[in-house]
Amino acid sequence: MNINKEQIADLTIAVSVHIEKDDYLSKVNDVLRDYRRKAKMPGFRPGKIPESLIRKMYGKAVMIDEINKVLSESLQNYIKEENLSLVGEMMPKADTEELDLEIGNDYTFEFEMGLEPEIEVKLSKEDRITKYKILVEKDMIDKEIERHAKRHGQFVETDTVVDFLEKLVGDIVQLDNDGQPLEGGHSTEDSSLLLTPIKTDEHKKLFENAKVGDEIVFNIAETFSNEWDISSLLKKSKDEIGDISASLFKFTVKSIQKYADAQLNQEFFDNIFGEGAVSSLEEFENKIKESIAFSLEENCMAKLKNDAREYLLEKIKPSLPEEFLLRWLKSINTEAKEEDFEKEFPMFITNTKWGLITKNIAREQDFKVEENEIISLAATSVRRQFAMYGMNNIPDKELGGYVSNMLKDEKAVRDFASQVLENKVTTFILETIDLDLQEISLDDFNKLFNEPNVEEVLDTPQSEEVEDKTEDMEVETVEAEVVEAEVETVET
Repeated sequence: MNINKEQIADLTIAVSVHIEKDDYLSKVNDVLRDYRRKAKMPGFRPGKIPESLIRKMYGKAVMIDEINKVLSESLQNYIKEENLSLVGEMMPKADTEELDLEIGNDYTFEFEMGLEPEIEVKLSKEDRITKYKILVEKDMIDKEIERHAKRHGQFVETDTVVDFLEKLVGDIVQLDNDGQPLEGGHSTEDSSLLLTPIKTDEHKKLFENAKVGDEIVFNIAETFSNEWDISSLLKKSKDEIGDISASLFKFTVKSIQKYADAQLNQEFFDNIFGEGAVSSLEEFENKIKESIAFSLEENCMAKLKNDAREYLLEKIKPSLPEEFLLRWLKSINTEAKEEDFEKEFPMFITNTKWGLITKNIAREQDFKVEENEIISLAATSVRRQFAMYGMNNIPDKELGGYVSNMLKDEKAVRDFASQVLENKVTTFILETIDLDLQEISLDDFNKLFNEPNVEEVLDTPQSEEVEDKTEDMEVETVEAEVVEAEVETVET
């Protein structure tokens, strides 16, 4: 067997593998003899099937399988011996199964390979980028307190319907044509009726100035457009309710409640930050300010990391075998449209280049990923998810259970490991270069870029990270392939 290499373009080579019959024939014969010994066929005793028949039935498939094994092993050894670092995957010029193969012949197979460029990442304090700090203003604190007050508010008793933000509690019954309770019809006690979903002003008039004890007759199907509202009111599923489009119902008001924001008292403070964490409005406002500052700092760091990435990409300008990579991507995404490649390929190239830079730094600094770092990052991810729903005080035991379940997924472990390594590389970059600190208002910060809209983060102080996804192309980012980390197995 001989392997030859030819440079066909910058960072692209063609490798031809010449396989002689002696490289595979003995293995093919061994497999076919084993087939003959084990095969069962009507008219022949076990082990007595003619060799020619076995060879005719299975010979070509066995030969293709053995040649593929020889090819795979020889190519992997060649890549290792030649110290080749590939981007993408090697691409065969022809499919083995499409070739007209006969046992006993010699064959030559050709592959194209894209190579990583040789890059050198040198950083110093002469490299400078700007780090922004968003100022926390009073209106941000007020808005955040208002959001918490609404989230932790509750319904309180009131006398009458005023602005249709109220909730009525009462008994509802289906009526017959004479206005009497329909025998066998729907009836529900202590049902809740929210006024905000009512469709039109005409239907709202029926509930205007309603008081406890009032009896209101209305058509549910015409008053509420959402089937869920109807099901909730009657406390039955859609199938159980059936067709009520022509039916009138009578609602007897037993209680009127209106949603009120939570009072800024000790109970409210404890609900937000945990028992005893703050004991006055001033302390609460300071805590809110810290929470907002933390959230804004995350966004400033996100921009800083992105700016550092763009700075290094421009400084180093790594080359890639783009023509090869485009052909390779098209070969593995045969159903994707040309416009999909035009849209996604530039980002794919950018991610691949950044992956090469990250790999280079990680290798030079001998960065490794430890099990406890993966667990810690997973715990942070879980906390953020709960924080989105206002749950900021998850007990450690409960948190550990969620983390343990999350890390049972091998892909999740790999993703967290990659993120840990990326964080280490980014930290190294930011500690090595010089940062120009600049204070900035939220409005001016938003003007620096279009997405994400940082002001939205104030509605979810510890916002969930957004994962970029390729919608139409199943293209794996090469960044994940070229960044290598030594990760210990996480036992959960």
